[in-house]
Amino acid sequence: MGRFAVLLAVNLVSILILFLLAEIAYRMMSQGFTGTLASLLGTQAPYSNLGTSNWVIYDEELGYRLNPDREGGNPLSIRNERVVIPKPGGLHRIIFLGDSVTWPQNGFVRQVKDALEPKGGIEIINAGVPGYTSYQEVLFYKRFLASTAPSLVVWVYCLNDNHQFLHRFDSQARMLWTKEAEQSLKVKSSWDRLVHRSYLLTKLHLFFALKRTSKEDETSRFVWERQVDFNIAWKDESWLFYEQQLLELRRVLRQQKAKLIIVASPYEPQLTYRVDSDNFAYVTKPQHKLRELCDKHGIPFLDLFPSFATEYFKGRRLFKDGIHFNEDGHRVAASEILRFLESQGVVHASGNDPPLPK
Repeated sequence: MGRFAVLLAVNLVSILILFLLAEIAYRMMSQGFTGTLASLLGTQAPYSNLGTSNWVIYDEELGYRLNPDREGGNPLSIRNERVVIPKPGGLHRIIFLGDSVTWPQNGFVRQVKDALEPKGGIEIINAGVPGYTSYQEVLFYKRFLASTAPSLVVWVYCLNDNHQFLHRFDSQARMLWTKEAEQSLKVKSSWDRLVHRSYLLTKLHLFFALKRTSKEDETSRFVWERQVDFNIAWKDESWLFYEQQLLELRRVLRQQKAKLIIVASPYEPQLTYRVDSDNFAYVTKPQHKLRELCDKHGIPFLDLFPSFATEYFKGRRLFKDGIHFNEDGHRVAASEILRFLESQGVVHASGNDPPLPK
Protein backbone atom coordinates (compact mmCIF):
# COMPACT_ATOMS: atom_id res chain seq x y z
CA MET A 1 0.00 0.00 0.00
CA GLY A 2 1.41 3.37 -1.01
CA ARG A 3 2.10 6.22 1.35
CA PHE A 4 -0.80 8.27 -0.07
CA ALA A 5 -3.23 5.41 0.48
CA VAL A 6 -2.05 5.01 4.07
CA LEU A 7 -2.49 8.73 4.79
CA LEU A 8 -5.93 8.66 3.20
CA ALA A 9 -6.96 5.68 5.32
CA VAL A 10 -5.64 7.33 8.51
CA ASN A 11 -7.52 10.55 7.71
CA LEU A 12 -10.74 8.69 6.98
CA VAL A 13 -10.48 6.75 10.25
CA SER A 14 -9.76 9.99 12.14
CA ILE A 15 -12.78 11.69 10.57
CA LEU A 16 -14.95 8.68 11.38
CA ILE A 17 -13.78 8.67 15.02
CA LEU A 18 -14.41 12.44 15.34
CA PHE A 19 -17.87 12.02 13.82
CA LEU A 20 -18.74 9.19 16.20
CA LEU A 21 -17.58 11.24 19.18
CA ALA A 22 -19.64 14.23 17.99
CA GLU A 23 -22.67 11.97 17.48
CA ILE A 24 -22.38 10.51 20.98
CA ALA A 25 -21.82 13.97 22.51
CA TYR A 26 -24.92 15.34 20.75
CA ARG A 27 -27.04 12.44 21.97
CA MET A 28 -25.70 12.85 25.51
CA MET A 29 -26.65 16.55 25.49
CA SER A 30 -30.13 15.89 24.15
CA GLN A 31 -31.16 12.84 26.18
CA GLY A 32 -28.57 11.92 28.81
CA PHE A 33 -26.58 8.75 29.35
CA THR A 34 -29.48 6.28 29.59
CA GLY A 35 -31.26 7.68 26.57
CA THR A 36 -28.02 7.71 24.58
CA LEU A 37 -27.34 4.08 25.41
CA ALA A 38 -30.90 3.12 24.42
CA SER A 39 -30.68 5.03 21.15
CA LEU A 40 -27.32 3.47 20.23
CA LEU A 41 -28.80 0.01 20.77
CA GLY A 42 -32.02 0.92 18.94
CA THR A 43 -32.80 0.64 15.26
CA GLN A 44 -33.90 4.19 14.48
CA ALA A 45 -33.05 7.72 15.56
CA PRO A 46 -36.04 9.96 16.25
CA TYR A 47 -36.19 12.80 13.75
CA SER A 48 -37.06 15.36 16.41
CA ASN A 49 -36.44 15.38 20.13
CA LEU A 50 -37.84 18.36 21.96
CA GLY A 51 -36.04 17.65 25.23
CA THR A 52 -39.32 17.98 27.11
CA SER A 53 -37.78 17.26 30.54
CA ASN A 54 -40.89 15.24 31.35
CA TRP A 55 -43.22 18.28 31.31
CA VAL A 56 -45.62 16.41 29.03
CA ILE A 57 -46.79 12.83 28.89
CA TYR A 58 -48.07 10.81 25.97
CA ASP A 59 -51.82 10.71 25.41
CA GLU A 60 -53.31 8.53 22.70
CA GLU A 61 -56.21 10.88 21.89
CA LEU A 62 -54.66 14.28 22.59
CA GLY A 63 -51.17 13.43 21.36
CA TYR A 64 -49.80 14.75 24.65
CA ARG A 65 -50.85 16.58 27.80
CA LEU A 66 -49.16 18.23 30.74
CA ASN A 67 -47.63 15.83 33.22
CA PRO A 68 -49.88 15.88 36.32
CA ASP A 69 -47.05 14.55 38.50
CA ARG A 70 -44.57 17.30 37.63
CA GLU A 71 -44.05 20.06 40.23
CA GLY A 72 -46.78 22.66 39.82
CA GLY A 73 -48.94 20.16 37.94
CA ASN A 74 -52.50 19.16 38.64
CA PRO A 75 -54.51 15.91 38.36
CA LEU A 76 -56.47 17.65 35.59
CA SER A 77 -53.24 18.07 33.57
CA ILE A 78 -53.24 21.84 33.99
CA ARG A 79 -50.73 24.08 35.76
CA ASN A 80 -52.92 25.22 38.61
CA GLU A 81 -53.48 24.67 42.28
CA ARG A 82 -55.95 21.98 43.22
CA VAL A 83 -59.41 22.56 41.75
CA VAL A 84 -62.28 21.73 44.11
CA ILE A 85 -64.75 19.29 42.53
CA PRO A 86 -67.70 19.49 42.81
CA LYS A 87 -67.63 23.25 42.51
CA PRO A 88 -68.61 25.02 45.75
CA GLY A 89 -72.01 26.67 45.68
CA GLY A 90 -72.04 30.34 44.73
CA LEU A 91 -68.60 30.22 43.11
CA HIS A 92 -68.25 31.89 39.69
CA ARG A 93 -65.58 29.71 38.06
CA ILE A 94 -63.97 31.02 34.84
CA ILE A 95 -61.69 28.82 32.73
CA PHE A 96 -59.30 30.26 30.16
CA LEU A 97 -58.84 27.65 27.45
CA GLY A 98 -56.02 28.05 24.94
CA ASP A 99 -52.44 27.36 23.91
CA SER A 100 -49.03 28.92 24.60
CA VAL A 101 -50.47 32.45 24.25
CA THR A 102 -52.69 31.73 27.26
CA TRP A 103 -50.09 29.67 29.14
CA PRO A 104 -47.64 32.15 30.84
CA GLN A 105 -47.82 32.15 34.64
CA ASN A 106 -47.62 35.95 34.84
CA GLY A 107 -49.53 36.69 31.66
CA PHE A 108 -52.94 38.21 31.00
CA VAL A 109 -54.81 35.33 32.69
CA ARG A 110 -52.92 36.00 35.92
CA GLN A 111 -53.68 39.72 35.63
CA VAL A 112 -57.38 39.01 35.15
CA LYS A 113 -57.21 36.67 38.12
CA ASP A 114 -55.53 39.30 40.31
CA ALA A 115 -58.16 41.87 39.31
CA LEU A 116 -61.23 39.71 39.89
CA GLU A 117 -60.57 37.12 42.59
CA PRO A 118 -60.10 39.64 45.44
CA LYS A 119 -63.74 40.63 44.92
CA GLY A 120 -64.71 37.22 46.25
CA GLY A 121 -66.86 34.49 44.74
CA ILE A 122 -64.74 34.30 41.55
CA GLU A 123 -62.13 31.72 40.59
CA ILE A 124 -59.92 32.01 37.49
CA ILE A 125 -58.28 28.87 36.09
CA ASN A 126 -55.59 28.93 33.41
CA ALA A 127 -56.05 25.79 31.30
CA GLY A 128 -53.66 26.80 28.52
CA VAL A 129 -51.49 24.04 27.04
CA PRO A 130 -48.59 25.03 24.74
CA GLY A 131 -48.96 23.73 21.20
CA TYR A 132 -52.63 22.77 21.45
CA THR A 133 -55.04 23.43 18.58
CA SER A 134 -58.77 24.10 18.76
CA TYR A 135 -59.41 20.39 18.20
CA GLN A 136 -57.18 19.39 21.12
CA GLU A 137 -58.55 22.13 23.37
CA VAL A 138 -62.15 20.99 22.91
CA LEU A 139 -61.23 17.35 23.45
CA PHE A 140 -59.14 18.32 26.49
CA TYR A 141 -62.05 20.29 27.97
CA LYS A 142 -64.47 17.39 27.53
CA ARG A 143 -62.12 14.85 29.10
CA PHE A 144 -60.52 16.81 31.92
CA LEU A 145 -62.28 20.11 32.58
CA ALA A 146 -66.01 19.50 32.16
CA SER A 147 -66.11 18.06 35.69
CA THR A 148 -65.04 21.45 37.09
CA ALA A 149 -68.45 22.88 36.07
CA PRO A 150 -67.31 26.39 35.05
CA SER A 151 -69.73 29.29 34.79
CA LEU A 152 -67.77 30.68 31.84
CA VAL A 153 -65.12 29.49 29.38
CA VAL A 154 -62.96 32.14 27.73
CA TRP A 155 -61.57 30.42 24.64
CA VAL A 156 -58.46 32.19 23.36
CA TYR A 157 -57.92 31.76 19.62
CA CYS A 158 -54.47 31.86 17.98
CA LEU A 159 -54.10 31.93 14.19
CA ASN A 160 -52.48 28.48 14.05
CA ASP A 161 -55.43 26.80 15.80
CA ASN A 162 -57.23 25.47 12.71
CA HIS A 163 -55.05 22.37 12.49
CA GLN A 164 -56.16 19.09 14.01
CA PHE A 165 -52.68 18.47 15.42
CA LEU A 166 -49.82 20.94 15.13
CA HIS A 167 -47.49 19.05 17.48
CA ARG A 168 -47.66 15.46 18.63
CA PHE A 169 -45.50 13.32 20.88
CA ASP A 170 -44.78 9.62 20.95
CA SER A 171 -45.05 7.34 24.00
CA GLN A 172 -41.64 8.58 25.22
CA ALA A 173 -42.87 12.21 25.03
CA ARG A 174 -40.66 12.89 22.01
CA MET A 175 -42.05 15.32 19.49
CA LEU A 176 -43.26 13.65 16.32
CA TRP A 177 -42.34 15.18 13.00
CA THR A 178 -44.63 16.88 10.51
CA LYS A 179 -45.51 15.24 7.20
CA GLU A 180 -43.25 17.74 5.45
CA ALA A 181 -40.30 16.80 7.61
CA GLU A 182 -41.11 13.10 7.31
CA GLN A 183 -41.20 13.34 3.51
CA SER A 184 -37.93 15.27 3.37
CA LEU A 185 -36.28 12.55 5.45
CA LYS A 186 -37.66 9.58 3.55
CA VAL A 187 -34.98 6.96 2.99
CA LYS A 188 -34.16 6.93 -0.73
CA SER A 189 -30.42 6.29 -0.90
CA SER A 190 -27.35 5.17 1.06
CA TRP A 191 -26.87 8.77 2.21
CA ASP A 192 -30.48 8.87 3.43
CA ARG A 193 -29.87 5.66 5.37
CA LEU A 194 -26.90 7.27 7.10
CA VAL A 195 -28.94 10.40 7.92
CA HIS A 196 -31.75 8.13 9.09
CA ARG A 197 -29.46 6.57 11.70
CA SER A 198 -27.66 9.72 12.88
CA TYR A 199 -29.12 12.28 15.28
CA LEU A 200 -26.47 14.82 14.32
CA LEU A 201 -26.89 14.46 10.55
CA THR A 202 -30.67 14.48 10.95
CA LYS A 203 -30.48 17.79 12.82
CA LEU A 204 -28.27 19.30 10.12
CA HIS A 205 -30.45 17.91 7.34
CA LEU A 206 -33.59 19.45 8.83
CA PHE A 207 -31.83 22.78 9.36
CA PHE A 208 -30.73 23.08 5.74
CA ALA A 209 -34.07 21.77 4.46
CA LEU A 210 -35.88 24.55 6.33
CA LYS A 211 -33.39 27.12 5.04
CA ARG A 212 -33.94 25.90 1.48
CA THR A 213 -37.73 25.99 1.83
CA SER A 214 -37.61 29.49 3.31
CA LYS A 215 -35.51 30.73 0.40
CA GLU A 216 -37.85 29.15 -2.15
CA ASP A 217 -40.81 30.90 -0.53
CA GLU A 218 -39.31 34.38 -0.41
CA THR A 219 -41.51 35.43 -3.34
CA SER A 220 -44.59 35.36 -1.05
CA ARG A 221 -45.61 38.89 -0.14
CA PHE A 222 -47.11 38.08 3.25
CA VAL A 223 -44.96 36.22 5.74
CA TRP A 224 -47.73 33.84 6.84
CA GLU A 225 -48.10 32.51 3.29
CA ARG A 226 -44.82 30.61 3.73
CA GLN A 227 -45.46 29.39 7.27
CA VAL A 228 -46.86 25.89 7.64
CA ASP A 229 -48.52 26.64 10.96
CA PHE A 230 -50.11 30.06 10.30
CA ASN A 231 -51.10 30.06 6.64
CA ILE A 232 -54.04 27.75 7.42
CA ALA A 233 -56.03 30.63 8.98
CA TRP A 234 -56.31 32.21 5.51
CA LYS A 235 -57.69 29.02 3.93
CA ASP A 236 -61.49 28.91 3.78
CA GLU A 237 -61.72 25.13 4.13
CA SER A 238 -59.95 25.23 7.50
CA TRP A 239 -62.78 27.29 8.96
CA LEU A 240 -65.26 24.49 8.31
CA PHE A 241 -63.17 22.30 10.59
CA TYR A 242 -62.87 25.05 13.21
CA GLU A 243 -66.64 25.58 13.15
CA GLN A 244 -67.12 21.92 14.07
CA GLN A 245 -64.97 22.41 17.16
CA LEU A 246 -66.80 25.61 18.04
CA LEU A 247 -70.20 23.94 17.83
CA GLU A 248 -69.04 20.96 19.86
CA LEU A 249 -67.71 23.13 22.68
CA ARG A 250 -70.86 25.26 22.64
CA ARG A 251 -72.99 22.10 22.81
CA VAL A 252 -71.12 20.78 25.85
CA LEU A 253 -71.22 24.14 27.64
CA ARG A 254 -74.93 24.58 26.98
CA GLN A 255 -75.55 21.23 28.62
CA GLN A 256 -73.66 22.55 31.63
CA LYS A 257 -75.50 25.89 31.49
CA ALA A 258 -72.13 27.60 31.10
CA LYS A 259 -71.30 30.59 28.90
CA LEU A 260 -68.69 30.79 26.15
CA ILE A 261 -66.68 33.82 25.05
CA ILE A 262 -64.04 33.78 22.30
CA VAL A 263 -61.01 36.07 22.30
CA ALA A 264 -58.88 36.36 19.14
CA SER A 265 -55.17 36.89 19.67
CA PRO A 266 -53.45 38.94 16.93
CA TYR A 267 -50.35 37.86 15.02
CA GLU A 268 -47.68 40.57 14.92
CA PRO A 269 -47.00 40.38 11.13
CA GLN A 270 -50.64 41.39 10.62
CA LEU A 271 -50.01 44.61 12.52
CA THR A 272 -47.25 45.61 10.13
CA TYR A 273 -49.87 45.83 7.37
CA ARG A 274 -52.43 47.77 9.43
CA VAL A 275 -52.13 50.86 7.20
CA ASP A 276 -52.28 48.88 3.93
CA SER A 277 -55.85 49.82 2.95
CA ASP A 278 -55.68 47.87 -0.32
CA ASN A 279 -54.98 44.57 1.47
CA PHE A 280 -56.42 45.21 4.92
CA ALA A 281 -59.42 42.91 4.38
CA TYR A 282 -57.08 40.09 3.38
CA VAL A 283 -54.65 40.76 6.23
CA THR A 284 -57.42 40.54 8.83
CA LYS A 285 -59.35 37.74 7.11
CA PRO A 286 -58.97 35.26 10.02
CA GLN A 287 -60.48 37.71 12.50
CA HIS A 288 -63.38 38.44 10.12
CA LYS A 289 -64.03 34.72 9.59
CA LEU A 290 -64.06 34.15 13.33
CA ARG A 291 -66.39 37.09 13.93
CA GLU A 292 -68.79 35.78 11.27
CA LEU A 293 -68.90 32.37 12.98
CA CYS A 294 -69.47 33.92 16.40
CA ASP A 295 -72.24 36.17 15.08
CA LYS A 296 -73.80 33.19 13.28
CA HIS A 297 -73.90 31.09 16.44
CA GLY A 298 -74.57 33.85 18.97
CA ILE A 299 -71.22 33.71 20.77
CA PRO A 300 -69.69 36.89 22.27
CA PHE A 301 -66.44 37.72 20.48
CA LEU A 302 -63.53 39.96 21.42
CA ASP A 303 -60.99 40.79 18.73
CA LEU A 304 -57.74 42.07 20.27
CA PHE A 305 -56.43 43.28 16.89
CA PRO A 306 -57.87 46.86 17.09
CA SER A 307 -56.47 47.59 20.56
CA PHE A 308 -53.11 46.05 19.67
CA ALA A 309 -53.01 48.01 16.41
CA THR A 310 -53.67 51.24 18.32
CA GLU A 311 -50.82 50.58 20.75
CA TYR A 312 -48.60 49.33 17.94
CA PHE A 313 -49.18 52.58 16.05
CA LYS A 314 -47.84 54.43 19.10
CA GLY A 315 -44.61 52.49 18.77
CA ARG A 316 -45.20 50.10 21.67
CA ARG A 317 -43.60 46.67 21.49
CA LEU A 318 -46.23 44.08 22.40
CA PHE A 319 -44.68 40.77 21.33
CA LYS A 320 -41.65 38.70 22.23
CA ASP A 321 -41.51 36.71 19.01
CA GLY A 322 -44.42 37.77 16.81
CA ILE A 323 -46.80 35.29 18.45
CA HIS A 324 -46.39 35.49 22.23
CA PHE A 325 -47.00 38.71 24.14
CA ASN A 326 -44.37 40.53 26.13
CA GLU A 327 -45.23 42.20 29.45
CA ASP A 328 -46.91 45.18 27.75
CA GLY A 329 -48.84 42.92 25.40
CA HIS A 330 -50.20 40.91 28.31
CA ARG A 331 -51.30 44.12 30.04
CA VAL A 332 -53.16 45.32 26.95
CA ALA A 333 -54.82 41.92 26.54
CA ALA A 334 -55.84 41.74 30.22
CA SER A 335 -57.27 45.25 30.17
CA GLU A 336 -59.34 44.55 27.05
CA ILE A 337 -60.58 41.21 28.37
CA LEU A 338 -61.65 42.75 31.67
CA ARG A 339 -63.55 45.51 29.87
CA PHE A 340 -65.22 42.96 27.63
CA LEU A 341 -66.24 40.72 30.53
CA GLU A 342 -67.79 43.75 32.21
CA SER A 343 -69.59 44.80 29.02
CA GLN A 344 -71.06 41.32 28.79
CA GLY A 345 -72.31 41.52 32.37
CA VAL A 346 -70.15 38.56 33.34
CA VAL A 347 -68.18 40.41 36.00
CA HIS A 348 -67.86 43.93 37.38
CA ALA A 349 -64.24 44.89 36.85
CA SER A 350 -64.44 48.71 37.19
CA GLY A 351 -61.47 50.16 38.96
CA ASN A 352 -59.49 46.93 38.86
CA ASP A 353 -58.23 46.85 35.28
CA PRO A 354 -54.47 46.47 34.92
CA PRO A 355 -53.18 49.85 33.66
CA LEU A 356 -52.05 50.14 30.06
CA PRO A 357 -48.27 50.27 29.67
CA LYS A 358 -46.81 53.77 29.82
